[in-house]
Amino acid sequence: MSTEKIKSVTVLQSDEDFGGTPETLYGKSAGKRKKKKKKQSRALKPAEKMIFSMAKKYDKASKEYRDRHEKSNRKKKNGWIKDLAKNYSKSYGKVGGMGMMGLGVKLFE
Repeated sequence: MSTEKIKSVTVLQSDEDFGGTPETLYGKSAGKRKKKKKKQSRALKPAEKMIFSMAKKYDKASKEYRDRHEKSNRKKKNGWIKDLAKNYSKSYGKVGGMGMMGLGVKLFE
C-alpha cells in the first residue's frame, strides 16, 4: 500500500459521448490557482515579445531543417550533404530570409 497522500479527486461528468465538466470531490481544483504576476518592466515588453516570436520561428525552422535532413538521408547516399544548401535555405528562409548568407556563421560556429 502506498504512503503518499491524495491531493485531490476529480470526476468528469458528461451527458455526451466525449468530454465533460470536471468536478472536484476532494482537495483543491487545479484550475483555481492564482496566476503569478510576471516580473518585468513595461519598457521591456515589446522587446521580449519580438525576441520570443523570433525564437519560436527559429524553433519551427530548425524542425523543418531536421525533417528535410532526414528525408535527404533516406533518399540518397550522403544526401544530407548534397542537399545541405537547398534544405537550409528552404527551412531558414521562413525565419526572415537569411538563406545561404547565414550559412557560414550559423552552422559552423
